[in-house]
Amino acid sequence: MPNEIFTDAWAAAWGAELDRSDAYRAAAADWSDPMVFVQRGDPGAGREERAVLLDLDAGRCRGGRAASAGDRATAAFVLVASAADWRAILAGRLEPIAALMLGRLTLERGALAALVARTAAAREMVAAAARADGGAPEARE
Repeated sequence: MPNEIFTDAWAAAWGAELDRSDAYRAAAADWSDPMVFVQRGDPGAGREERAVLLDLDAGRCRGGRAASAGDRATAAFVLVASAADWRAILAGRLEPIAALMLGRLTLERGALAALVARTAAAREMVAAAARADGGAPEARE
């Protein structure tokens, strides 16, 4: 059974998939910053805000887990989007950099130029997330 996205178990599976990826390792050899990904809450839909952290280090991922408030306050990068926009990104219907440019993904912390320079690494991160999720993130929130 696939993991529900933006949970501790999903983040751990995502981190493990990312760490196994030779393509990510090559694309992110110069990336050593923790990243927090936030799924906005939607009280009308009964959905609380969720956040996960990936501990990135020179093309490796040292792990993924649910993010704490402290992680969000200190991570080098914090990206925020709605559940629908995250599903579109994880399903490959929306490129992460395009989502940033369109305002569907918000950079709460970090430098946009640094992310744009790592477009290939971002694509590999999305591919690893889809593998961690069992391949159909659009079906779950």
